[in-house]
Amino acid sequence: MPDPGSNGIFPDLAGATRGPWGPWARYAPGHQEGGPMEDAAELKNREELLTDKVAENAPSPASGDYTIRDTKQAGLALRVSPGSKTWIVRRKILGRSVRHVLGRYPDMTVHKARAEATKALGKFADGVDPTQEREKRKQAATDEWMRTKFTVADMWSRYRNQTRAAKPFSQHSINDFNRLEKRMAGDPLWRASFHGLTEDQVLKAFQRQSASADRRATNGGKTTANHFFRLLRTAAQYAIKKGHAPSKANIFSLALENNWHKNNARKRTIVVDKDSLRRWWEAVDALRAASKGDKRRRSGALIAEFQVLALLWGGRKTETLTLEWADVDFEAKTARFRAEITKNRTEHLFPLCPHAEAVLRRLRALQAEWGLSTPYVFPSMRTGHKTKAKTHIKEPKGAMEKVAEAAGVPFSAHDLRRTFSNLLSSASAVGAEQAFVKMAMNHTAADDVTATHYLDKVEQLRPIYERLEEVILEKVGVLTRKTVTVDADAFARFLAFEAANRQQAAAR
Repeated sequence: MPDPGSNGIFPDLAGATRGPWGPWARYAPGHQEGGPMEDAAELKNREELLTDKVAENAPSPASGDYTIRDTKQAGLALRVSPGSKTWIVRRKILGRSVRHVLGRYPDMTVHKARAEATKALGKFADGVDPTQEREKRKQAATDEWMRTKFTVADMWSRYRNQTRAAKPFSQHSINDFNRLEKRMAGDPLWRASFHGLTEDQVLKAFQRQSASADRRATNGGKTTANHFFRLLRTAAQYAIKKGHAPSKANIFSLALENNWHKNNARKRTIVVDKDSLRRWWEAVDALRAASKGDKRRRSGALIAEFQVLALLWGGRKTETLTLEWADVDFEAKTARFRAEITKNRTEHLFPLCPHAEAVLRRLRALQAEWGLSTPYVFPSMRTGHKTKAKTHIKEPKGAMEKVAEAAGVPFSAHDLRRTFSNLLSSASAVGAEQAFVKMAMNHTAADDVTATHYLDKVEQLRPIYERLEEVILEKVGVLTRKTVTVDADAFARFLAFEAANRQQAAAR
């Protein structure tokens, strides 16, 4: 077949002889202009007069790249790689070959590429690397944006959106992040320039966030402010590490070094005097009784039983409220807090003792009476405004405040857990060894020498839990300890008999 370019009719096909269609391959059925045709090793680097048509028809390799050097403009070339065609210019500076990218085809035409190549070659002639010059301009623009437009919100977003494939943020952290963003969205600090941030701005924002109007904030918002600004301090440290901060000094650390709110040691329990536990128990009974026969107060009955089980089991609020019937084994006399809801992500299996079992059976009977079919022991009576589904009770604080007021014993859900721990370890109550108290609190670490086999743990804890139930029920007056009257003369004869037996044993 004659070379179609030899007569000048198809100059762009001159010398093309590859494939079964030879130089006519572009007209073969199914051929796509500029689509992947051959490996870059087969598409050799070459020189020809670059035109927009040549750039358009240059086939993209399946892998690798090749260049077409322009015969009109020295140094100009089209670099073709899979899915990309780029205008470049090459020159040597101090014996080193330097490549400068001009732009992409078809965004930049060959006419514009030649003009830009001329400018770049002029800079090369002056000993200036246009690539480095462009990078400096970009960096200067970035620095200016960072100095004037980069806000605290931007700083936080870069920290939150960082790639953390090795250790992604936990759902608990993500929930905290969402709360922080919602809380800070209306604060002037959020829109302030991070690079121009002052210690005074940080401190005033911290004071604003400390004055919470939320009635659930028992510490006036101070605990939340501490937590949120520690998160912001961490984000600022990340910005310093990535070079996004104006200096190596963390502005949040400097501003709050001596201004963090000091949390009082948490020692509160519901045993504040010899009669406080009984008053608390009676107030819980009253809450339960007030809920009978009133559909609107059904949650009160559930929360009353929640408080009793929180005291008998020492569970955290969320651990206890998310309890499902599948977690209770009436036959084996055990219950569990699932690993996904415990603080240390370790499943906690513990004994089910008589009074706790009676509470659970009472709850199951109530649910049957109400016609409820739910997997939860403490189901919510309301439909979630976000999920549109009924799950479990999330916040029992309102009902608990009524109990606290009636009993004259201020307490939180965690104070019940602390009371559980104190009664277990108290010599005047259960007097359990510290190792067993740790097991009951699910504080045992994986490498702890006190750790024991999973099922052995339940049986080791069972007598402790049973004794705890007895102590609590005795203190509140539900259980009366039996007393036996012994005749004094008979007891004296028994002691004499025992002494004689010991003497005989020693004589042998």
